[in-house]
Amino acid sequence: MKNWLIALGVAVTAGVIAFAAFFALNDDLEMRRAARAGDAMLWLRAEFRLDDGQFAAVKKLHDDYGAVCGEHCAAIMAARERGAAAAEVAALERVCVEAMTLHFKQVAALMPAGQGERYLATVLPRVAGYDHASAPNVRVRP
Repeated sequence: MKNWLIALGVAVTAGVIAFAAFFALNDDLEMRRAARAGDAMLWLRAEFRLDDGQFAAVKKLHDDYGAVCGEHCAAIMAARERGAAAAEVAALERVCVEAMTLHFKQVAALMPAGQGERYLATVLPRVAGYDHASAPNVRVRP
């Protein structure tokens, strides 16, 4: 019984040490800061390892696209509010999705090699099923 308790204590201690070492070696303070702040641009910078120049170019592209996105949202909402035909709303939604897809591809082109493909794999599936009810995000859907 005594040896079993010692073995259990050693196993638990080893597990705690392994977990602490893994956490310490894989903890990304910048990523945690972005998550806490809910800052999508800070998350983008940390997740895809953008340097200052890449981040500035992506941020400018993002800021410039904000006006275009706002126009698309306003047109879709106005069409829905006035009871436009489903075909008209669907056409406006298609324009929006095509513009977002192009924007995301432009963002990906500014990223380091390999990161752009990973970025597109993250965002494009969300665009395909986008419901135009709120701003798109990269959170995992239930």
